[in-house]
Amino acid sequence: MINTIILTLDIISEILSYGSVLLIIALYYLSIKKCFYKGNIKKRKLFLLSLLSNPVILYIILLLGTANIIFYLNMIIVGHSDRNAHIALTTIITNILYMFLLYFFSQLIAKRIGAHNKELVFFVTMMYSVIFSLMMRSDITDTENAPTYSVIIDVASNITLYFSAILLYHFVINALSKLTDKPRIINSKLFNIPLIIFTLFYNSFAITATFNYYDPDGCIIITLFSNIILFIFIWAFYVIINNINATNEAIEAKDMAAAAARMEARIEADLTIAKDIQSSALPNVFPPFPEQKEFELFASMNAAKEVGGDFYDFYMLNETTLGFLIADVSGKSIPGAMFMMISKTIIKSLAESGLPPAKVFTLANEKLCEGNEAEMFVTAWLGYLDLKTGLIRVANAGHNPPVLVRQGKAEYLNLKPGLMLAGMDGVRYKEQTVQLNKGDMLFLYTDGVTEAMNNDEELYGEDRLQNILSFGDKYLENPSDTLIAESVCRTVKDDIDRFTDGAEQSDDITMLCIKYIGGE
Repeated sequence: MINTIILTLDIISEILSYGSVLLIIALYYLSIKKCFYKGNIKKRKLFLLSLLSNPVILYIILLLGTANIIFYLNMIIVGHSDRNAHIALTTIITNILYMFLLYFFSQLIAKRIGAHNKELVFFVTMMYSVIFSLMMRSDITDTENAPTYSVIIDVASNITLYFSAILLYHFVINALSKLTDKPRIINSKLFNIPLIIFTLFYNSFAITATFNYYDPDGCIIITLFSNIILFIFIWAFYVIINNINATNEAIEAKDMAAAAARMEARIEADLTIAKDIQSSALPNVFPPFPEQKEFELFASMNAAKEVGGDFYDFYMLNETTLGFLIADVSGKSIPGAMFMMISKTIIKSLAESGLPPAKVFTLANEKLCEGNEAEMFVTAWLGYLDLKTGLIRVANAGHNPPVLVRQGKAEYLNLKPGLMLAGMDGVRYKEQTVQLNKGDMLFLYTDGVTEAMNNDEELYGEDRLQNILSFGDKYLENPSDTLIAESVCRTVKDDIDRFTDGAEQSDDITMLCIKYIGGE
């Protein structure tokens, strides 16, 4: 009964040994495919190439070929075969050729499949050569001379070998596949040294054992010790490669952060330049026309981002007519700033050509609709102030109603608004009028003023703006004061800052204030 069990286990061991050969051939091909295959050759050709460097096939061919060649050479030259010399020469020549051919064919396959690091292909090959070296210990123990429990250990060792091969593929190869396309990869030459030493040692031991009977207990101890070494190899390389992956990811993250910081710095520098260009494009010298005593004028624009879409403008159209404009582009940042520059240039050019405000907006709308693939638009309020009479000719393109401050009381001018500029082609704008009396002020603004939001998401609102502008007669205490328009704008901005209380600014805040003094 016991002999039957031992015989059965021995058969199972042999089956497992031959099956492990097929397993290593398959896993080696899958490992090469997983780590290095880029789809540049057919998979069938890749499989044939993997057979060239497969450690199982190379070793079997070399061992059989070398042993037979040395045997026949001894018979021809010496006339008989010296067993010790035969073993020694077979061991030396087989191991030297084995290492050389493993390296040669692994580099060949690496070149043919275009692997970034050829040494990594050799590393994979050597890992499977270690497993194959352990396969050969089935030839070391012999059921006739070894104790009965050695057969049980042999079956267990074969099963262990299967698990080792699968763990190698599942852990080490999966981890290694993450390195193959990275610019920073492991120095596989250093990794290969312990594998080469182990393979040379164990192959020499296995070759010698096939020609000599070793102490069975010693063979079993070596088998168990070798399995422990195998697990150490697999786990050590898995940990090391994972650490390298983690290090690579940390370095890449650091490089990406540095690159992002450099990009952000360049963008900030570009935005600073763009902000300077935009600021220089808006008139910022006050009083703008010192020789004109009929009015005071002040304007400001605080962009929500580095550059904004709001803008204002003013120009003397003739000796007695002041043109002034406030506008709000739908976009923000760079796109809004670009559309703002285009809009400002077109409107100013048309206004200075002598056209009335309604005609300016009609033609400007046509020009801005052309090629407006981004579908941006502009709300704008354009006025021509007659410095002698105080009459303002107005065109409104969907902009917020301005505030008229008369004798310290603020009221909104509810003029009929037209459609925003660039909203629809073919729109015709109508002219309206506003009469200013001496001492009146007209306050224009964008929706960034009334829609300024505090931390409780409350809006500043039109009522609060109207209240702050209803200042009574406190600005009229010093009739000779020439900074009233500026003071009004700064008062409103300070009140907005108090209301928002540090909340992030969500929109551009632009204001323009005119105080009509009138002629002598």
